[in-house]
Amino acid sequence: AHIDTTLLPFSLLLVNDTTVRLKVRVMGPVTGYDRYFTLAVIDSLTTATVGEDYSPLEKQYVISAGERDGYVEFIGFRQEKMLDSTYYVTLQLMENEYFSLPMDIWRPLELTDEVFEPKAWTTNYFGPYSKKKMKLLCEMFGLQMADFDNVTEMDMERQRVYAQGLDKYLKEMDAKGETVYEDRVDKDGNPVKMAVGRLV
Repeated sequence: AHIDTTLLPFSLLLVNDTTVRLKVRVMGPVTGYDRYFTLAVIDSLTTATVGEDYSPLEKQYVISAGERDGYVEFIGFRQEKMLDSTYYVTLQLMENEYFSLPMDIWRPLELTDEVFEPKAWTTNYFGPYSKKKMKLLCEMFGLQMADFDNVTEMDMERQRVYAQGLDKYLKEMDAKGETVYEDRVDKDGNPVKMAVGRLV
């Protein structure tokens, strides 16, 4: 209720589209009849394209008689362009004959396919996080990015084993003169060698 932004990380969800159920709660007494509310997209704060990146909104949504809550089913679509950029949809509640808006609050949604540091990433094993390193681990061990977001399955022992395997691979590539670098440079402008953590 106190978070104004919802992220749809497709790289972790492993789906081509996903639905977020947004709750709208009214203040004041409930009524014995249905009431409707509407949402508008704020174009100046929206970079995603309707119909391409997300499904169009309904004309109106309902808060049923005797209820305080109504729900908005927001559907986002995975796009190739989201691999390196985050797209925003900013929604705003509209006043009508049933509701006024004493609090000026909107809810932006972020649609992205960028790879974010997951929950099960121990720096002492894997080293500094990077998208390139994450993708390499997935390719080497037949993993999905979502596997690293499950702290129960991806426990410390599994992380250590995968980090050791990555360390072995990086050293072998280095010995062959095919050093693996990150997609960034250091403060002096030199490419950064990919490395694992200090406990491997």
